[in-house]
Amino acid sequence: MAKRPLLISIIGYIYLLMGLTMLFLGFAAIFGLSLTVPGLLVVGGPLGAALLVSGLITAFIAYGFLNGWSIMWYLAVIISAIMALSSLIALPAGIVTLVINAVILYYLFRPAVKRFFKI
Repeated sequence: MAKRPLLISIIGYIYLLMGLTMLFLGFAAIFGLSLTVPGLLVVGGPLGAALLVSGLITAFIAYGFLNGWSIMWYLAVIISAIMALSSLIALPAGIVTLVINAVILYYLFRPAVKRFFKI
């Protein structure tokens, strides 16, 4: 197996952190704990359930990304492309999102990254 590129590790661990945060907030909402997130009150079962599902999916994506699953490479390319295209609608405000997603797409097509994901 090819060595995992550093940025892929960073992205994977960011996804993992996001997933764990969503799981925590989901459990907190389901069990009736009110958490104030700047301007947002997180309360209730339906929101908690949605956060739990999102957290599990995000943690799964992180696991696949860190383990070099080729399906995760395709998923990252699709999501980044959609986000880049949608940021075109918001120009000039969407320029930062457009640049970030363009850089991510460029990086995903680098030979070492494709080799890691067996693409």
